[in-house]
Amino acid sequence: MRTGSAVAPTDFAGTHQTRRWSALSGFSARWNMATAAILVGLLPTWAFAGDRTPNWRLNARVVAVGLPDVAGVREVGRFHVGGPIPGNPEFLMATREGRVLDPLRVLVAVGSNFGAPPGDPVFEVGTILSIDPRAGKSAGTIIVPQDLTGKDADARVQLYTAQSERFLNRRYNAGARTARHAAASGPRYISINNAFGRPWIANAPGGINGEGSVTVVDPDGAPLANAPSREAGGVFAGRHTDRENTPKAQPSGWLGKLMNYQASGQLTSGGMQTGALGTAFLGPSPDGSGFAVFAAVTADGSVVQIHVQDGVDGLAGPGTVSTGLGTVSTGHGIGDDPGVIGVAFKWNPDRALYIADPGRDRLVLLELEDDRRHFTVARTRTISLPEFDRPVDVAAAIPEIANPQFSSHTTLAGGSDLFVANRGDGSLLRLSQDGRLLARATIEIPGLGPLGPDRLRAIATSADAQHIWITIGGEVPGFPGHEGALVEVGVFDEHGAAAAMQGTQGAAADANLAARGKKSFQTDFTPRMGLGPLFNATSCVACHPGPGGASIDENHFAGRIAHMDPGSGRTVPIDHPNSPVARRHALRDGVRIVSAAMPSQANVISLRMPLALYGIAGIDEIPDRVIEAQAVSKGDGIKGRAHHVVDGQGASRVGRYGWKADIATLEDMVANAFANELGITSATVSREAGSQPIEDDTAQIEAVAFYLRTLRLPDGAKP
Repeated sequence: MRTGSAVAPTDFAGTHQTRRWSALSGFSARWNMATAAILVGLLPTWAFAGDRTPNWRLNARVVAVGLPDVAGVREVGRFHVGGPIPGNPEFLMATREGRVLDPLRVLVAVGSNFGAPPGDPVFEVGTILSIDPRAGKSAGTIIVPQDLTGKDADARVQLYTAQSERFLNRRYNAGARTARHAAASGPRYISINNAFGRPWIANAPGGINGEGSVTVVDPDGAPLANAPSREAGGVFAGRHTDRENTPKAQPSGWLGKLMNYQASGQLTSGGMQTGALGTAFLGPSPDGSGFAVFAAVTADGSVVQIHVQDGVDGLAGPGTVSTGLGTVSTGHGIGDDPGVIGVAFKWNPDRALYIADPGRDRLVLLELEDDRRHFTVARTRTISLPEFDRPVDVAAAIPEIANPQFSSHTTLAGGSDLFVANRGDGSLLRLSQDGRLLARATIEIPGLGPLGPDRLRAIATSADAQHIWITIGGEVPGFPGHEGALVEVGVFDEHGAAAAMQGTQGAAADANLAARGKKSFQTDFTPRMGLGPLFNATSCVACHPGPGGASIDENHFAGRIAHMDPGSGRTVPIDHPNSPVARRHALRDGVRIVSAAMPSQANVISLRMPLALYGIAGIDEIPDRVIEAQAVSKGDGIKGRAHHVVDGQGASRVGRYGWKADIATLEDMVANAFANELGITSATVSREAGSQPIEDDTAQIEAVAFYLRTLRLPDGAKP
């Protein structure tokens, strides 16, 4: 395998079949060597590149099985403040830990109703499941119950939405043209507007040849209430919800927006006349309305754009990509339905859609512009590589999670590479944005070995860019009768692959880190180890016995000191090394322990008892938006205020720890405790004059913080 760029311009899809092309095919024996040499010089550069592409093996962890007709997958991710979900207390509850839109849960499209009665027998069944991948690490692979409607449902797997009565569009949009459609019906793909919106689902409710739909879904699983479009509600389908209004100009102010629209036809022709197999968030509309726009790819190879208020416009016509309908050789062994057609959007510095083209073994790039009303295609390009083998999905190697206008796991962060999933041979590829192949990987399934042809369905990258979620068809060893699975692998690049994701290995690493943290927590530090020059105790456990409990011994209390002006009553800080925390002990000559001097200006002393540390790590897991949502009047005249501080990494966050919530994270709290109580500074705390740096200080802070995350009340103890 060779590296090199293989991006080419084209006026229409299908001009490059590089993978099956032989450099010497069609040559006549009468042609002389000079002519051949000239032609060879015109071949693409990758065909004769020098270095071989790295080929890695990725050890998979089987997260869940029992997912028949599984298709698209997506990690939920964090919804930005300012969007409808953080702004609605009821919606916000759905994002709490263990709930259906918990940021670390994974949404999976499955072709089963899991016991929910179909809302309309005319359409395909299907669900979007919310799966907690963390639960499988401790309790083993999740076997998804085939009925999720009963009381015995597994909390690790939740039914988010389905082709069932309570999830039909008519629940909130009875007058919509698509009132009979469900949020999920033959679901294929998932994209989430984490910036200022909700999850969107691409469906094939009438099969691959029937009309497609794309739905926008509230946290309760139903197509959105109070939808901007009366005709569509939360379901855009077929030719029923094409654009019928256009903006007159860029709106200015609320009155301008109100009067901005006029009746019209579509700006660009196109619709979802076949099943929708992929969708990706494009960001806010270029018309200045602020409404979201999504792209969708359908089974006839066309690409449309969906304005959540104004409806469907075309973007690129049928045949832009090929599913392989009627064109794929039986050698693929896959059939005509690719399952999904993956889409990823690049917004910076230029806008482009990367679309899988499984029928022609390539990617298609649509370079986008806009006319200040909707998106248009400026240029179409293709990426063709010999390593492509029925590429069905693409994913950002680093998803855009920070920008509040474009945040989505179907959006590339600035400069991000792409992962490409080959359904033909079960491999994964990592490509640069210009089409250079950086690395290839095979997926090792426990008990099976390398994942073979026609097993891989879809992929998604985690928000932390460390894991890849993969859906696969068929059974995996050890779980007979449970078709379809969700697996996890580590990411990879040209320099190597992440460590194996086996649950046992992860658990062993976690246990080792916790053991190191516990050892540091119980260590009696000495001056040689970094103790002092001012400190309250020589170990963490001295003030938090148990370890981790509270202490009522006054010798363990911390003293916070200040100076109060007797006349004005103003309290001001004291400029002294032993302030504002007055430590009890000091080092003389860097060795001998003596009593620390109390600043003479101190006339206010507040004693603080060391707290029990059981469960204290849970405070760090509360999302900022949950804390901010509680900073409102409760009707009793009292109103809280979230204290925004800068954490040790330089990011703004709501404070959680300290006397005035002035510490952002658990790691920062541990670092401050080491500095204030033991006199041991770390990389996250500025060093005091004369304080002792310690070797590998940041690693020690991380280990103690991890240990505190595992700390539990002793059996029989009362909280």
